[in-house]
Amino acid sequence: MVELIIVFLGAGLFYSFFVIPTKWLKVERVEVPLGISKKILQLSDLHVERNRIRLEQIRELLVREKPDYIFITGDFTAREKYIPRMKPYLSLFQEYGKVVYAVFGNHDYRTEALPHQLRSWLGENGVKVLINESIEFDDFTLIGLDFYKEEDGDVEKAFKGVKNQKLKVVLSHDPNDFLRVEKPFDLMLSGHLHGKQFNVPFFFKFISKGKLARKGIYKGLHQMDGSYLYISKGMGQAHWNLRFGVRSEVTVLSLNGGEKGR
Repeated sequence: MVELIIVFLGAGLFYSFFVIPTKWLKVERVEVPLGISKKILQLSDLHVERNRIRLEQIRELLVREKPDYIFITGDFTAREKYIPRMKPYLSLFQEYGKVVYAVFGNHDYRTEALPHQLRSWLGENGVKVLINESIEFDDFTLIGLDFYKEEDGDVEKAFKGVKNQKLKVVLSHDPNDFLRVEKPFDLMLSGHLHGKQFNVPFFFKFISKGKLARKGIYKGLHQMDGSYLYISKGMGQAHWNLRFGVRSEVTVLSLNGGEKGR
């Protein structure tokens, strides 16, 4: 009997500490002082094969927040067979009446065929994937940096034709791109680091995720060199469908937080 109680207690603790954070969605509301009255809903790291966020949670968020734009910053899935699992989310966005803009992450390149199938399927379901290219909106220019560095000129290609007069918002899965983009921009939205996913000391001392993570910049809003960087903790999980001390996240960014902070 004692052994059985210990087993149930251990299972309960494991569920509480490692599974509940993957289901208990955190809505981060962030003010970015860029001086325009626009609201962005950012989703990152969906990892649909390891995602416990209920569709109804996203539906309620859309109704409540009424975002002007929906952006996804990479890592949809790592396998072709899981692509259809995104359909309920994308149908919801189509029901809401918004085109979704996105970039690919490292997991979206896990197989040679995956990015081609994924881009085609996403396009058919209302998602425009930006592969080192830009789109002009009324108030700002959206620039998408692809995770796969096919050539040294990917940044040049992405910024080609971008006008300096408008605000510039960059989508890039890897926040370390903040350090290599020498073109002027105002805000970069990223993911990739999952806010550690397992919030233990010195995590990024043992797992290499780039200069920013080693410096302790792995989640939230940061201002550096006159530009802003936001790093999402992501919706889904990589490798293990578990989190510790880090809840799954979607982000609502308001860009009208005062005058443009320069």
